[in-house]
Amino acid sequence: MRTISALLTPIANIRPSQLSLWIVVGIFFFAISLGIYDALTEKRDIHWASQLNSALLFVFFGFTLFLCYDLLLGLPIEQITCQRLLPASFSLNKPQAVRFELTNTSDIELDVIFHDSHPSHFYSGQFPLKQKIKPGQKAVFEYQVIPKIRGLAEFSQAYVIFDSRFGLWQFTKRMGNDDRIKVYPDFSAISDSFILGVDQAMRHMGAHIAKRKGDGMEFNQLREFRVGDTLKQIDWKATARLGEPISKEYQEEKDQNVIFLLDCSRRMRALENDLSYFDYALNALLMSSYIALDKGDAVGVMTFSGEPTWLPPIKGKRAINTILNHLYDLHTSTQSSDFVTAAEQLLSKQRKRSLVILLTNVRDEDNEDLQKAVQILQDQHIVMVVALQEVLLKDINKLDLSRPDQAMLFAGTKLFQQQRNKMLAYLKAIGVSVVDATHENIHIQVVTEYLRLKHSGKI
Repeated sequence: MRTISALLTPIANIRPSQLSLWIVVGIFFFAISLGIYDALTEKRDIHWASQLNSALLFVFFGFTLFLCYDLLLGLPIEQITCQRLLPASFSLNKPQAVRFELTNTSDIELDVIFHDSHPSHFYSGQFPLKQKIKPGQKAVFEYQVIPKIRGLAEFSQAYVIFDSRFGLWQFTKRMGNDDRIKVYPDFSAISDSFILGVDQAMRHMGAHIAKRKGDGMEFNQLREFRVGDTLKQIDWKATARLGEPISKEYQEEKDQNVIFLLDCSRRMRALENDLSYFDYALNALLMSSYIALDKGDAVGVMTFSGEPTWLPPIKGKRAINTILNHLYDLHTSTQSSDFVTAAEQLLSKQRKRSLVILLTNVRDEDNEDLQKAVQILQDQHIVMVVALQEVLLKDINKLDLSRPDQAMLFAGTKLFQQQRNKMLAYLKAIGVSVVDATHENIHIQVVTEYLRLKHSGKI
Protein backbone atom coordinates (compact mmCIF):
# COMPACT_ATOMS: atom_id res chain seq x y z
CA MET A 1 0.00 0.00 0.00
CA ARG A 2 2.85 2.38 0.79
CA THR A 3 4.43 1.69 -2.61
CA ILE A 4 1.17 2.49 -4.42
CA SER A 5 0.76 5.66 -2.33
CA ALA A 6 4.31 6.72 -3.14
CA LEU A 7 3.63 6.27 -6.86
CA LEU A 8 0.32 8.12 -6.79
CA THR A 9 1.58 11.11 -4.78
CA PRO A 10 3.58 12.69 -7.64
CA ILE A 11 0.61 12.17 -9.99
CA ALA A 12 -1.72 13.86 -7.53
CA ASN A 13 0.60 16.88 -7.50
CA ILE A 14 0.34 17.40 -11.28
CA ARG A 15 -2.64 18.99 -12.99
CA PRO A 16 -3.39 20.56 -16.38
CA SER A 17 -3.09 24.32 -16.51
CA GLN A 18 -5.97 26.60 -17.45
CA LEU A 19 -4.32 27.08 -20.87
CA SER A 20 -4.50 23.32 -21.53
CA LEU A 21 -8.11 23.14 -20.44
CA TRP A 22 -9.10 26.03 -22.70
CA ILE A 23 -7.35 24.38 -25.67
CA VAL A 24 -9.12 21.07 -25.02
CA VAL A 25 -12.45 22.86 -24.66
CA GLY A 26 -11.79 24.65 -27.94
CA ILE A 27 -11.01 21.40 -29.80
CA PHE A 28 -14.13 19.65 -28.50
CA PHE A 29 -16.30 22.69 -29.20
CA PHE A 30 -15.02 22.76 -32.76
CA ALA A 31 -15.64 18.98 -33.15
CA ILE A 32 -19.19 19.28 -31.81
CA SER A 33 -19.88 22.25 -34.08
CA LEU A 34 -18.63 20.25 -37.07
CA GLY A 35 -20.86 17.29 -36.14
CA ILE A 36 -23.92 19.54 -35.80
CA TYR A 37 -23.13 21.15 -39.17
CA ASP A 38 -22.86 17.73 -40.82
CA ALA A 39 -26.15 16.61 -39.30
CA LEU A 40 -28.07 19.69 -40.37
CA THR A 41 -26.64 20.00 -43.87
CA GLU A 42 -28.22 17.73 -46.53
CA LYS A 43 -25.92 18.59 -49.38
CA ARG A 44 -22.34 18.74 -48.28
CA ASP A 45 -18.91 18.28 -49.72
CA ILE A 46 -17.81 14.88 -48.45
CA HIS A 47 -14.18 15.46 -49.46
CA TRP A 48 -14.05 18.80 -47.63
CA ALA A 49 -15.66 17.29 -44.51
CA SER A 50 -13.19 14.40 -44.56
CA GLN A 51 -10.22 16.74 -44.79
CA LEU A 52 -11.60 18.85 -41.93
CA ASN A 53 -12.09 15.80 -39.73
CA SER A 54 -8.57 14.62 -40.52
CA ALA A 55 -7.18 18.03 -39.64
CA LEU A 56 -9.11 18.03 -36.39
CA LEU A 57 -7.77 14.57 -35.47
CA PHE A 58 -4.26 15.72 -36.36
CA VAL A 59 -4.58 18.77 -34.09
CA PHE A 60 -5.98 16.65 -31.27
CA PHE A 61 -3.25 13.99 -31.42
CA GLY A 62 -0.59 16.60 -31.98
CA PHE A 63 -1.71 18.52 -28.92
CA THR A 64 -1.80 15.27 -26.91
CA LEU A 65 1.79 14.49 -27.90
CA PHE A 66 2.83 18.04 -27.05
CA LEU A 67 1.15 17.68 -23.66
CA CYS A 68 3.12 14.50 -23.01
CA TYR A 69 6.34 16.13 -24.16
CA ASP A 70 5.80 19.13 -21.86
CA LEU A 71 5.06 16.77 -18.98
CA LEU A 72 8.15 14.61 -19.61
CA LEU A 73 10.40 17.66 -19.74
CA GLY A 74 9.42 18.38 -16.15
CA LEU A 75 11.00 21.12 -14.06
CA PRO A 76 14.31 21.34 -12.19
CA ILE A 77 12.49 21.77 -8.88
CA GLU A 78 15.50 20.38 -7.01
CA GLN A 79 17.34 23.55 -8.09
CA ILE A 80 14.87 25.77 -6.23
CA THR A 81 15.66 26.66 -2.61
CA CYS A 82 13.27 28.26 -0.16
CA GLN A 83 13.16 29.78 3.30
CA ARG A 84 10.37 31.11 5.51
CA LEU A 85 11.30 34.14 7.62
CA LEU A 86 9.20 34.68 10.74
CA PRO A 87 9.43 37.34 13.45
CA ALA A 88 10.79 36.30 16.84
CA SER A 89 7.19 36.06 18.10
CA PHE A 90 3.67 37.24 17.31
CA SER A 91 1.37 39.50 19.31
CA LEU A 92 -2.32 38.78 19.63
CA ASN A 93 -4.50 40.76 17.19
CA LYS A 94 -1.49 42.65 15.81
CA PRO A 95 -0.70 42.47 12.07
CA GLN A 96 2.83 41.24 11.39
CA ALA A 97 4.72 40.33 8.22
CA VAL A 98 5.78 36.86 7.13
CA ARG A 99 8.35 36.49 4.34
CA PHE A 100 8.96 33.49 2.12
CA GLU A 101 12.01 33.49 -0.18
CA LEU A 102 12.36 31.31 -3.29
CA THR A 103 15.70 31.21 -5.10
CA ASN A 104 15.80 29.93 -8.69
CA THR A 105 19.22 28.43 -9.47
CA SER A 106 18.00 26.73 -12.66
CA ASP A 107 18.44 28.00 -16.24
CA ILE A 108 14.75 28.65 -16.98
CA GLU A 109 12.26 31.29 -15.94
CA LEU A 110 9.59 30.07 -13.53
CA ASP A 111 5.97 31.14 -13.15
CA VAL A 112 5.14 30.60 -9.49
CA ILE A 113 1.88 30.66 -7.50
CA PHE A 114 2.44 30.69 -3.74
CA HIS A 115 0.11 29.81 -0.86
CA ASP A 116 1.53 29.47 2.65
CA SER A 117 0.12 27.07 5.24
CA HIS A 118 -0.26 29.42 8.19
CA PRO A 119 -2.22 28.34 11.30
CA SER A 120 -5.99 28.28 10.91
CA HIS A 121 -6.44 30.91 13.64
CA PHE A 122 -4.25 33.39 11.73
CA TYR A 123 -6.19 35.77 9.52
CA SER A 124 -4.75 36.58 6.09
CA GLY A 125 -6.70 37.42 2.95
CA GLN A 126 -3.82 37.90 0.51
CA PHE A 127 -3.44 34.51 -1.17
CA PRO A 128 -2.59 33.33 -3.75
CA LEU A 129 0.56 35.32 -4.56
CA LYS A 130 2.09 35.17 -8.04
CA GLN A 131 5.54 36.02 -9.39
CA LYS A 132 7.94 35.21 -12.21
CA ILE A 133 11.42 34.18 -11.09
CA LYS A 134 14.20 34.61 -13.63
CA PRO A 135 17.20 32.24 -13.65
CA GLY A 136 19.59 32.94 -10.80
CA GLN A 137 17.25 35.35 -9.05
CA LYS A 138 15.32 35.37 -5.78
CA ALA A 139 11.63 36.11 -5.29
CA VAL A 140 10.22 37.34 -2.00
CA PHE A 141 6.61 36.58 -1.10
CA GLU A 142 5.53 38.78 1.81
CA TYR A 143 2.12 38.81 3.44
CA GLN A 144 0.46 40.05 6.62
CA VAL A 145 -1.14 37.83 9.25
CA ILE A 146 -3.20 38.67 12.34
CA PRO A 147 -3.12 36.02 15.11
CA LYS A 148 -6.50 35.52 16.79
CA ILE A 149 -5.51 33.03 19.50
CA ARG A 150 -2.57 33.05 21.92
CA GLY A 151 -0.32 30.03 22.33
CA LEU A 152 2.02 27.96 20.21
CA ALA A 153 1.33 28.39 16.48
CA GLU A 154 2.47 25.92 13.82
CA PHE A 155 3.25 26.73 10.20
CA SER A 156 3.23 23.76 7.81
CA GLN A 157 5.15 23.55 4.54
CA ALA A 158 3.94 26.03 1.94
CA TYR A 159 2.17 25.06 -1.28
CA VAL A 160 4.12 26.27 -4.32
CA ILE A 161 2.69 25.79 -7.83
CA PHE A 162 5.03 25.93 -10.84
CA ASP A 163 3.95 26.21 -14.47
CA SER A 164 5.63 23.74 -16.85
CA ARG A 165 8.06 24.98 -19.50
CA PHE A 166 5.30 25.54 -22.05
CA GLY A 167 2.61 26.39 -19.51
CA LEU A 168 0.44 23.32 -20.20
CA TRP A 169 0.87 21.72 -16.76
CA GLN A 170 1.11 22.84 -13.16
CA PHE A 171 3.31 21.10 -10.59
CA THR A 172 2.40 21.48 -6.92
CA LYS A 173 5.14 21.00 -4.35
CA ARG A 174 5.27 21.36 -0.57
CA MET A 175 8.30 23.49 0.25
CA GLY A 176 9.92 25.02 3.32
CA ASN A 177 10.00 23.78 6.87
CA ASP A 178 7.41 23.20 9.56
CA ASP A 179 7.87 26.14 11.93
CA ARG A 180 6.59 26.69 15.45
CA ILE A 181 6.29 30.14 16.98
CA LYS A 182 4.75 31.67 20.08
CA VAL A 183 1.81 34.06 20.02
CA TYR A 184 2.02 36.32 23.05
CA PRO A 185 -0.52 38.73 24.49
CA ASP A 186 -0.25 42.24 23.09
CA PHE A 187 2.59 43.75 25.12
CA SER A 188 3.00 46.96 23.12
CA ALA A 189 2.54 48.95 26.35
CA ILE A 190 5.47 47.07 27.87
CA SER A 191 7.54 47.74 24.75
CA ASP A 192 6.77 51.45 25.16
CA SER A 193 8.10 51.19 28.70
CA PHE A 194 11.41 49.82 27.42
CA ILE A 195 11.72 52.72 24.98
CA LEU A 196 10.27 55.66 26.94
CA GLY A 197 11.04 54.62 30.49
CA VAL A 198 8.42 53.41 32.94
CA ASP A 199 7.29 56.77 34.38
CA GLN A 200 6.95 58.39 30.95
CA ALA A 201 5.15 55.34 29.54
CA MET A 202 2.68 55.39 32.46
CA ARG A 203 1.90 59.03 31.82
CA HIS A 204 1.53 58.26 28.12
CA MET A 205 -1.09 55.58 28.77
CA GLY A 206 -2.93 57.73 31.34
CA ALA A 207 -1.91 56.13 34.63
CA HIS A 208 -1.92 58.56 37.58
CA ILE A 209 1.42 58.80 39.35
CA ALA A 210 0.87 59.93 42.92
CA LYS A 211 3.18 62.43 44.55
CA ARG A 212 5.66 60.80 46.90
CA LYS A 213 5.06 61.81 50.47
CA GLY A 214 8.00 60.07 52.04
CA ASP A 215 5.96 58.18 54.62
CA GLY A 216 6.32 54.43 54.69
CA MET A 217 9.37 54.56 52.45
CA GLU A 218 13.03 53.71 52.88
CA PHE A 219 15.64 56.42 53.49
CA ASN A 220 17.76 57.04 50.41
CA GLN A 221 20.00 60.08 50.90
CA LEU A 222 20.37 63.65 52.20
CA ARG A 223 20.04 66.58 49.82
CA GLU A 224 19.36 70.31 49.73
CA PHE A 225 15.90 71.46 50.78
CA ARG A 226 13.56 71.94 47.80
CA VAL A 227 10.24 73.71 47.39
CA GLY A 228 7.50 71.23 48.20
CA ASP A 229 9.43 69.31 50.85
CA THR A 230 7.60 68.85 54.16
CA LEU A 231 8.97 69.69 57.59
CA LYS A 232 9.11 65.97 58.36
CA GLN A 233 11.74 65.58 55.68
CA ILE A 234 14.16 68.10 57.21
CA ASP A 235 17.18 66.58 58.92
CA TRP A 236 17.70 69.08 61.74
CA LYS A 237 21.14 67.81 62.77
CA ALA A 238 22.50 68.08 59.22
CA THR A 239 20.79 71.49 58.86
CA ALA A 240 22.47 72.80 62.03
CA ARG A 241 25.84 71.40 61.02
CA LEU A 242 25.83 72.82 57.48
CA GLY A 243 23.92 76.00 58.19
CA GLU A 244 21.32 75.45 55.44
CA PRO A 245 18.13 73.38 55.20
CA ILE A 246 18.86 69.74 54.42
CA SER A 247 16.10 67.26 53.51
CA LYS A 248 15.92 63.52 53.73
CA GLU A 249 15.13 61.85 50.44
CA TYR A 250 13.16 58.65 50.53
CA GLN A 251 12.62 55.91 48.03
CA GLU A 252 9.84 53.41 47.78
CA GLU A 253 10.36 50.24 49.75
CA LYS A 254 11.51 47.36 47.62
CA ASP A 255 11.56 43.61 48.05
CA GLN A 256 7.78 43.48 48.44
CA ASN A 257 5.73 40.68 46.89
CA VAL A 258 2.89 41.17 44.42
CA ILE A 259 0.84 38.05 43.67
CA PHE A 260 -1.69 38.02 40.84
CA LEU A 261 -4.62 35.66 41.29
CA LEU A 262 -6.08 35.22 37.80
CA ASP A 263 -9.57 33.83 37.20
CA CYS A 264 -9.64 31.35 34.26
CA SER A 265 -13.31 30.40 34.58
CA ARG A 266 -15.95 30.54 31.86
CA ARG A 267 -17.13 34.00 32.97
CA MET A 268 -13.89 35.43 31.55
CA ARG A 269 -14.83 34.30 28.03
CA ALA A 270 -17.05 37.30 27.25
CA LEU A 271 -15.80 39.07 24.12
CA GLU A 272 -15.28 42.76 23.41
CA ASN A 273 -13.62 44.01 20.21
CA ASP A 274 -12.29 40.54 19.29
CA LEU A 275 -10.66 40.08 22.70
CA SER A 276 -11.99 38.14 25.66
CA TYR A 277 -12.20 39.63 29.13
CA PHE A 278 -9.51 37.12 30.03
CA ASP A 279 -7.15 38.67 27.47
CA TYR A 280 -7.87 42.17 28.79
CA ALA A 281 -7.13 40.96 32.32
CA LEU A 282 -3.97 39.24 31.11
CA ASN A 283 -2.75 42.45 29.43
CA ALA A 284 -3.38 44.38 32.65
CA LEU A 285 -1.51 41.71 34.62
CA LEU A 286 1.52 41.95 32.34
CA MET A 287 1.64 45.74 32.38
CA SER A 288 1.26 45.87 36.16
CA SER A 289 3.88 43.14 36.55
CA TYR A 290 6.39 45.12 34.56
CA ILE A 291 5.73 48.26 36.63
CA ALA A 292 6.08 46.29 39.88
CA LEU A 293 9.31 44.67 38.70
CA ASP A 294 10.66 48.09 37.75
CA LYS A 295 9.84 49.32 41.27
CA GLY A 296 11.93 46.52 42.76
CA ASP A 297 9.08 44.26 43.85
CA ALA A 298 8.83 40.53 43.19
CA VAL A 299 5.90 39.28 41.12
CA GLY A 300 4.18 35.89 41.27
CA VAL A 301 1.14 34.49 39.48
CA MET A 302 -1.43 31.86 40.38
CA THR A 303 -4.37 30.84 38.20
CA PHE A 304 -7.56 29.12 39.34
CA SER A 305 -10.81 27.61 38.02
CA GLY A 306 -9.04 26.19 35.02
CA GLU A 307 -5.62 24.68 34.45
CA PRO A 308 -3.91 25.46 37.78
CA THR A 309 -0.53 27.14 37.48
CA TRP A 310 1.79 28.68 40.04
CA LEU A 311 4.76 30.95 39.41
CA PRO A 312 6.53 31.87 42.67
CA PRO A 313 7.51 35.54 43.09
CA ILE A 314 10.50 36.56 40.96
CA LYS A 315 12.42 39.84 40.74
CA GLY A 316 14.21 41.92 38.13
CA LYS A 317 13.08 43.56 34.89
CA ARG A 318 14.06 40.50 32.87
CA ALA A 319 11.57 38.47 34.89
CA ILE A 320 8.80 39.86 32.66
CA ASN A 321 9.99 37.39 29.99
CA THR A 322 9.52 34.52 32.43
CA ILE A 323 6.01 35.73 33.24
CA LEU A 324 5.17 36.09 29.53
CA ASN A 325 6.34 32.57 28.76
CA HIS A 326 4.44 31.25 31.77
CA LEU A 327 1.12 32.77 30.67
CA TYR A 328 1.18 33.17 26.87
CA ASP A 329 -0.63 29.89 26.14
CA LEU A 330 -3.05 30.02 29.05
CA HIS A 331 -6.77 29.90 28.18
CA THR A 332 -10.11 29.92 29.93
CA SER A 333 -11.97 26.78 30.97
CA THR A 334 -15.63 25.77 31.24
CA GLN A 335 -15.46 25.67 35.05
CA SER A 336 -17.21 28.10 37.38
CA SER A 337 -15.21 30.41 39.67
CA ASP A 338 -14.16 28.88 42.99
CA PHE A 339 -12.72 31.80 44.97
CA VAL A 340 -12.54 30.05 48.34
CA THR A 341 -10.48 27.12 47.07
CA ALA A 342 -8.19 29.54 45.23
CA ALA A 343 -7.65 31.60 48.41
CA GLU A 344 -6.84 28.50 50.47
CA GLN A 345 -4.38 27.22 47.86
CA LEU A 346 -2.65 30.60 47.65
CA LEU A 347 -2.22 30.72 51.43
CA SER A 348 -0.55 27.33 51.35
CA LYS A 349 1.88 28.48 48.63
CA GLN A 350 2.63 32.05 49.76
CA ARG A 351 3.12 32.69 53.47
CA LYS A 352 5.06 35.97 53.27
CA ARG A 353 2.85 39.05 53.48
CA SER A 354 2.08 40.22 49.93
CA LEU A 355 -0.24 42.31 47.85
CA VAL A 356 -2.70 39.85 46.29
CA ILE A 357 -4.41 41.21 43.15
CA LEU A 358 -7.50 39.16 42.25
CA LEU A 359 -8.53 39.64 38.60
CA THR A 360 -12.06 38.48 37.80
CA ASN A 361 -15.39 39.35 36.20
CA VAL A 362 -17.53 39.96 39.27
CA ARG A 363 -21.13 38.76 39.28
CA ASP A 364 -23.86 39.27 41.86
CA GLU A 365 -23.99 35.55 42.64
CA ASP A 366 -20.39 35.74 43.91
CA ASN A 367 -21.40 37.62 47.05
CA GLU A 368 -20.79 35.03 49.76
CA ASP A 369 -18.03 33.07 48.01
CA LEU A 370 -15.97 36.14 47.13
CA GLN A 371 -16.39 37.72 50.57
CA LYS A 372 -15.26 34.53 52.29
CA ALA A 373 -12.23 34.21 49.99
CA VAL A 374 -11.21 37.82 50.64
CA GLN A 375 -11.49 37.35 54.40
CA ILE A 376 -9.27 34.25 54.17
CA LEU A 377 -6.63 36.19 52.25
CA GLN A 378 -6.81 39.26 54.51
CA ASP A 379 -5.57 37.24 57.48
CA GLN A 380 -2.15 37.10 55.80
CA HIS A 381 -2.10 39.53 52.87
CA ILE A 382 -3.21 42.90 51.52
CA VAL A 383 -5.98 42.29 48.97
CA MET A 384 -6.94 44.14 45.81
CA VAL A 385 -10.01 42.99 43.86
CA VAL A 386 -10.09 44.00 40.20
CA ALA A 387 -13.72 43.69 39.08
CA LEU A 388 -14.30 43.78 35.33
CA GLN A 389 -17.55 45.43 34.33
CA GLU A 390 -19.93 43.99 31.78
CA VAL A 391 -20.32 46.35 28.83
CA LEU A 392 -24.09 46.32 29.32
CA LEU A 393 -23.64 48.22 32.59
CA LYS A 394 -22.12 51.14 30.71
CA ASP A 395 -24.73 51.10 27.94
CA ILE A 396 -27.80 50.44 30.07
CA ASN A 397 -29.15 53.99 29.76
CA LYS A 398 -29.14 53.72 25.97
CA LEU A 399 -31.92 51.11 25.94
CA ASP A 400 -35.29 51.95 24.39
CA LEU A 401 -37.67 51.61 27.34
CA SER A 402 -40.73 51.88 25.09
CA ARG A 403 -40.05 48.31 23.98
CA PRO A 404 -41.15 45.65 26.51
CA ASP A 405 -38.09 43.44 25.98
CA GLN A 406 -35.72 46.40 26.42
CA ALA A 407 -37.60 47.57 29.51
CA MET A 408 -37.28 44.12 31.12
CA LEU A 409 -33.58 44.02 30.26
CA PHE A 410 -33.18 47.47 31.82
CA ALA A 411 -34.88 46.39 35.04
CA GLY A 412 -32.86 43.17 35.31
CA THR A 413 -29.58 44.93 34.60
CA LYS A 414 -30.30 47.66 37.14
CA LEU A 415 -30.95 45.01 39.81
CA PHE A 416 -27.72 43.24 38.87
CA GLN A 417 -25.86 46.57 39.05
CA GLN A 418 -27.25 47.42 42.48
CA GLN A 419 -26.30 44.03 43.93
CA ARG A 420 -22.86 44.23 42.37
CA ASN A 421 -22.27 47.75 43.71
CA LYS A 422 -23.42 46.63 47.15
CA MET A 423 -20.91 43.78 47.13
CA LEU A 424 -18.03 46.05 46.04
CA ALA A 425 -19.00 48.60 48.70
CA TYR A 426 -18.83 45.86 51.34
CA LEU A 427 -15.36 44.87 50.18
CA LYS A 428 -14.19 48.47 50.48
CA ALA A 429 -15.71 48.69 53.95
CA ILE A 430 -13.64 45.75 55.21
CA GLY A 431 -10.41 47.31 53.91
CA VAL A 432 -10.12 45.71 50.47
CA SER A 433 -8.73 47.84 47.66
CA VAL A 434 -11.34 47.67 44.87
CA VAL A 435 -10.79 48.50 41.19
CA ASP A 436 -14.07 48.64 39.25
CA ALA A 437 -12.75 48.68 35.68
CA THR A 438 -13.97 48.34 32.13
CA HIS A 439 -12.14 46.34 29.48
CA GLU A 440 -10.92 49.65 28.04
CA ASN A 441 -9.18 50.99 31.14
CA ILE A 442 -8.39 47.95 33.28
CA HIS A 443 -4.62 48.19 32.67
CA ILE A 444 -4.59 51.89 33.66
CA GLN A 445 -6.77 51.33 36.73
CA VAL A 446 -4.70 48.41 38.05
CA VAL A 447 -1.40 50.24 37.60
CA THR A 448 -2.78 53.40 39.22
CA GLU A 449 -4.13 51.53 42.24
CA TYR A 450 -0.87 49.58 42.67
CA LEU A 451 1.09 52.86 42.63
CA ARG A 452 -1.33 54.41 45.13
CA LEU A 453 -0.81 51.53 47.55
CA LYS A 454 2.92 51.64 46.92
CA HIS A 455 3.27 55.36 47.51
CA SER A 456 1.06 55.29 50.59
CA GLY A 457 3.41 52.79 52.24
CA LYS A 458 0.84 50.02 52.55
CA ILE A 459 3.13 47.69 50.60
